[in-house]
Amino acid sequence: MRGVAGPAYRDAFERLAPGSFARAAAAADTFFGQELPAVRDRVFGPDEARAVKQPALVVLGGRSAEIGPAYAERHRLLLDWLPNAEPYELPGATHLMHVANPGDLAARLARFLAR
Repeated sequence: MRGVAGPAYRDAFERLAPGSFARAAAAADTFFGQELPAVRDRVFGPDEARAVKQPALVVLGGRSAEIGPAYAERHRLLLDWLPNAEPYELPGATHLMHVANPGDLAARLARFLAR
C-alpha cells in the first residue's frame, strides 16, 4: 500500500473508516490470490479504449507524483486513448484518492455525472 498511496496510507484509512485496515488485511489473500490475477489477465489497450464511447473522467491524485511517475504517465495514456476523456486532478490525494479526499472527489463526480 505504501507504493500505491504513500507512507501514511494506514492513518488515512483509519481516520475515514476505523477498523478498515484490519478488514483489508483479512481480505488480502482473496485480493492477491484471486482478484489481482484476474485483473492482470485482462487486456485493455488502445484498441479497447477507442471502443469506449461514453465520456470518461480520468482522475489523477494531485500528490501522486510523490509516489512515482507511473500515475501521471498512465493518466496521460488514458487521456490519449479514450476518445471522450476529461482530465481531473484531485487536490491533496495520492492514488488512494477516495480515502484522501472523498469530498472533492464526490463533488467532481457528481458534476461530471450530472452532465
